[in-house]
Amino acid sequence: MTGQREETERSGWRGRIGWIRRTKITVISVGLAIGALLSGCGSSESIIGGSRVEKVLQPSANEEITVWHTYSDVESRMFEQEVIPAFEQANPGISVNSVRRTYENIKSALIAETTSGSGPDVVRLDMPWLPEFAKLGLVDPIDRLPEFGKVSMKLHKTALESGKYNGRYYGLPLNMNTKAAIYNRKLLEQAGLDHPPSTMDELVALSERTGWQLGINGISTWDILPYFSGLGGKLTNGDYTRSVGYLDSETSIQAVRTLKRLLDEGIISEDVLSGKLERWEAVQDGRLLMIDEGPWYYSILSHVSGDDNEELLANTVLAPFPHNPGEKGAIVGGENLVLMSSSRHKQAAWTFMKWMAGAPAQQFMFEMGLLPTNIEASGSELSFSPTIRPYVESLNASFLRPPVTNWAKIDKQFNESLKLIMRGRVPIELGLEQLAIQIDEWLKE
Repeated sequence: MTGQREETERSGWRGRIGWIRRTKITVISVGLAIGALLSGCGSSESIIGGSRVEKVLQPSANEEITVWHTYSDVESRMFEQEVIPAFEQANPGISVNSVRRTYENIKSALIAETTSGSGPDVVRLDMPWLPEFAKLGLVDPIDRLPEFGKVSMKLHKTALESGKYNGRYYGLPLNMNTKAAIYNRKLLEQAGLDHPPSTMDELVALSERTGWQLGINGISTWDILPYFSGLGGKLTNGDYTRSVGYLDSETSIQAVRTLKRLLDEGIISEDVLSGKLERWEAVQDGRLLMIDEGPWYYSILSHVSGDDNEELLANTVLAPFPHNPGEKGAIVGGENLVLMSSSRHKQAAWTFMKWMAGAPAQQFMFEMGLLPTNIEASGSELSFSPTIRPYVESLNASFLRPPVTNWAKIDKQFNESLKLIMRGRVPIELGLEQLAIQIDEWLKE
């Protein structure tokens, strides 16, 4: 997704997600939610000042840090009533002031307040936004802070790279989300398959042979890049410094040609693109062969049906997102915790950030339905659940949206250009060539 598309898709179901998560508190014992979390906190030693590390005292008594986030109503209550009290009990010299902002205004509010010398100490920041904030000097690098190496080595590599800009790390990944493929079980059986397609070529061949539709949710980067990448398309080089020669390469052209053909043939459902067809229901009743969706799909519907996923799993098959050999198909989203440069409580803020990145806290977030970035937490018993494991496996062949300062411009232009290409208003080769040239200009800035 673009950040907004990702947040919109998630927030559309947040009320029901929160309803589910509220029931999960009974699953997590007080000892896990509170006691286990307390064990992960050590004393602080030093803090960064500009680019150097300075020795400082422990946070002063009753020091308060302010944390901004975009949690939903229910998520905010859990954060404030469960997570924060656990942290404060483990760190009696620090209190946390939780401030919820809407996704639509948090970015502009952060820039305005931080540049004026006020604002929060820590922010739960959408991954694609980090490079822009780092370039503006609004967030501090954290890779020279005490215990950064110890903390970072325990985090998922792809997620950790989302916090990197210009050779320095500015964010600790708090949670991830990605996509897996959800198939209609009866249609797979009808096609004579005992397992879902593992490659994009197999998926395309099955769809074209049967005429069964794919529920691609849109032509935005979040929606279409997994298919584009899974087919071999490349947006940029591996260093995110060049698009010409990659986006306009033969493999990328062929990937877009395949997607356009599927749209022209009606395999990519126009009703889904227009919003006339509800994907979640359509894949269950067989109107769609497959949809891509995040880990909240089964959590929400199992609560609605009250059958603990038994009926859902009987009607659907969940699998890692398909991709051709050597390619990556699962797009990664999520949030980083960042230390604001205007903070007057950086030592306490860093203590909070380290604590949130630890396995006990991450396990708590996992129980809330958020994929953990901590490797130990992601390997816990919950990760072997049939409705979670394919998402964890998808991360093994996952990719980030380019962590560059002009991603918002690239994202918008990609969406606009691809719509023209897919609708046949611009030739594929010309459209990708022009788009690659424009992206290169933004990458140079």
